[in-house]
Parts: sequence; structure tokens; C-alpha cells
Amino acid sequence: MNFNGKLLKKIREQKGLIQTEICDAINLHQSLYSKYERGVIKEPPATAIKDIADYLGVPYESFFGEFDEPVLINQTSGIPERIDVHVHVKIDWGF
Repeated sequence: MNFNGKLLKKIREQKGLIQTEICDAINLHQSLYSKYERGVIKEPPATAIKDIADYLGVPYESFFGEFDEPVLINQTSGIPERIDVHVHVKIDWGF
């Protein structure tokens, strides 16, 4: 699965943060961070992704996926929640 900068941006915005707040906290150049969000850099270093995830308080995996919004951010906890739907059917054959 590939890094998705749109997800990074979405989570940051849902947290009400600006890029420079994150960059200052994790000692990352804002221009580099911007390239992550815009997809200019397709594979940011794992250490950078981990630092960003830790600062945002979300799992590292939150920034990976094919869709623009595969996670919902819980407004109370700020933690991404994946929605998985599983259907289980029990058939009674009458035997």
C-alpha cells in the first residue's frame, strides 16, 4: 500500500493544525512536509511518517490507502476509525 498525502492533509486539518505547527514540533522543514501532503514525494522516509503520526496521535498506517478518505477521525478522541463491514450468514439446513 502506498503513502497517501491527501490522507495526511485530511487528518491534519481535522485536528485543526497548520503545517508549521507539526514541522516545528518534529524538526522538519515545512517545504518538505508540504511535498508529502501534495504527493510530490511519494515515499517519505519511514522515520518522518512515524514522527508525524506520533505528533498527530494516530497510527502510522493512517496515511496509507488508495482512497482519499478511508478513515474517519473520532472527534472526541482524535483517533482514526476504520469502518469494516463483515456479513456473516448462518444457514439452517434443517438436518
